[in-house]
Amino acid sequence: MRTGRYLGLDLGGRRIGVAVSDIDATLARPLETITVTGQNQALKRICELAAEHEAAGIVIGLPLNMSGSSSAGSKEVEEFADKLRRLCPVPIYFEDERLSSRQAEAVLHSYGKKIKGNKDKIDRISAAIILQSFLDRPQKDPAN
Repeated sequence: MRTGRYLGLDLGGRRIGVAVSDIDATLARPLETITVTGQNQALKRICELAAEHEAAGIVIGLPLNMSGSSSAGSKEVEEFADKLRRLCPVPIYFEDERLSSRQAEAVLHSYGKKIKGNKDKIDRISAAIILQSFLDRPQKDPAN
């Protein structure tokens, strides 16, 4: 059983959606969207958030093909995670992010919000979906 807060990340070239769990690691909620002006700035902000929320781990959405195989973006995410590992002293996990953006758009739509102009909200919601998927999965794997 997981305990402690976890951060969830939906990585993108221009924005990184961030979510955080409750202290019992049962419920994820959107937290913020980091506008990426440079990779070092984004890494620093993620580490700040991990420290601020006393994160027990960071969960990063891993873009996979629909078949479940690695995609072109998987390597970039893994490289980002390697850099993050060197800066943040918390375990890093990967979670399948297939269709998380589509689910986030559906959530926004269900509240009567338009997709256009709300990309930052979609990123945060997508991060929460990724994190919730990780939290809901029975714990069995050690940190990647």
